[in-house]
Amino acid sequence: MGSHRSGTGSRGVARWLIALVVAIVVVAVVAVAMVWLSGRSEQEGRDAAATCVRGDLPVHVAAAPALVESLRRVADTFNSSGTVSADYCAKIEVSGVDSPVALGALTGTWDTKLGAAPSLWIPESTVWTARLAAAKPAEVSGQPTSIASSPVVLAVRASAREDFADVRWLDLPGKQQSLRIALPTGADSDGTFLAAQSVAAAVGRTGGAALSDDAAKSPVVTGSLQRWASAAPRSTSAVATLESLTTPGDGALAVPVTEQQLYAFGRGRGGAAPIGVHPGGPTASATYPAAVLDRGDTSDAQERAAADFVAFLTEDDNAAPLAEAGFRVPGRPTPAGTPSVDFGTVEPSAPASNAAVTTLADAIKGR
Repeated sequence: MGSHRSGTGSRGVARWLIALVVAIVVVAVVAVAMVWLSGRSEQEGRDAAATCVRGDLPVHVAAAPALVESLRRVADTFNSSGTVSADYCAKIEVSGVDSPVALGALTGTWDTKLGAAPSLWIPESTVWTARLAAAKPAEVSGQPTSIASSPVVLAVRASAREDFADVRWLDLPGKQQSLRIALPTGADSDGTFLAAQSVAAAVGRTGGAALSDDAAKSPVVTGSLQRWASAAPRSTSAVATLESLTTPGDGALAVPVTEQQLYAFGRGRGGAAPIGVHPGGPTASATYPAAVLDRGDTSDAQERAAADFVAFLTEDDNAAPLAEAGFRVPGRPTPAGTPSVDFGTVEPSAPASNAAVTTLADAIKGR
């Protein structure tokens, strides 16, 4: 009889199975390590960006003088927010430059006596950005963004308030002899150009729609503006005229200014200050357009940072300092009314095109 194999030992584990288990463990370890390294790399990248790896970047803003105090408060908040632009910590620096002066420098060679060349320009109205876009269209990066607004009003001598009861923009050229409205065109006189737009919209019968380029050039519009200006009392500036309206005299009875300009002028003057009158009909507003500049004397990084600052200005409550100064800012209440300014409801006029704005400005200046 044959015999059976006997013994107490057990079969060994197959070598291929051991190799398979080892391979699976190795693959799992490698995968975990790669995920960890990838996450660490991404976090290091975020940390590097958040710490401004390229350092601070000065970004200069040339602004209408009325905006400077408020804009500097906003800039302080922006500068301390840790906002990173193109791996830099942008540091916004705001300087006040009269709009005609800034326009002359931007269309020619920037004068360093005005400060460093700006990456952002914020004049009172599109009168100025329209002229820059016409002269050097490549230097305006994108469409300027309005950061606030202020409608044009007539600042009227207190003793003449009744003479302006129920007055309309349409009436002003024909009543100039009796109303004696000064129409200064100096650096502080954007109110005159905005009033010209309001009168032109009324004469052109736009009904609140934007005045077309052809309508702006029409004899009925340009003729009305030129007659209005030719009969205006002599004036050197808006501020000088405002001062004259606080004292007795036989000169001007009124001057067009922005609502914010009159609000700032009238603070602390009580009943001696001129009174703001809103003529009937669609009314133009200063829109304070923020134009990012693409110039040879500024860098791409500064241009990016300037755009980031404009975006910051239009977010949340960041523009609160502008509202507190008497500008109209969407979503923010205006200050309480004063004897000069009531911040009442105004019928808005659609913004005119760049070409129409330039044509109307030239007409009111008698060109």
